[in-house]
Amino acid sequence: MKKLTTLIFASLLLVTGLFAQKAPVVGVVDVARVLADFTEFQSALEKVRGSVAPVEEEMQRMQTSIQAIVTEGREIENKANNPAASEEARAEAAAALPELQARLQEAQANLNQFRQQAQALAQQGQEEDLAPLQAKAVEAVKTVAEDKGIDLVVPKNNLIYSSDALEISDAVIAVLNSGE
Repeated sequence: MKKLTTLIFASLLLVTGLFAQKAPVVGVVDVARVLADFTEFQSALEKVRGSVAPVEEEMQRMQTSIQAIVTEGREIENKANNPAASEEARAEAAAALPELQARLQEAQANLNQFRQQAQALAQQGQEEDLAPLQAKAVEAVKTVAEDKGIDLVVPKNNLIYSSDALEISDAVIAVLNSGE
């Protein structure tokens, strides 16, 4: 009988504890819109893009140069394999191919070097300029959530549906752009 009483009492405590808990309050934030409307983040993003732009322009010039070398190589290869051309013309074209292949390999190596440089610049900009501002945006989300008594904030892009009443993006943007 004592075991039964203890079991019933423990069950009542468990059930009472379950009913006593409040339902969590959920908020939704549109991360892309927050970052797009966060003026300091956009300024930093433009700075990062500006530092990478000259390297990307040079890479574009290099790609154009590589394409010209490839086109020239096809023309020379066609001359080297043209049965209507004289033996001397075919031999001259065949002799030019190794030098052209070396130029192509060098140009491709330079392009890869510039590509790595662009990636390093973008990574450096991400780490130095953008990451601290992304952390600031997360802190703004926490501030708004605490002010509104929100227990859980979910990114909007991970949801199938949410009520507009749960949306806190405008409040987060206001906090970020106010300089707090």
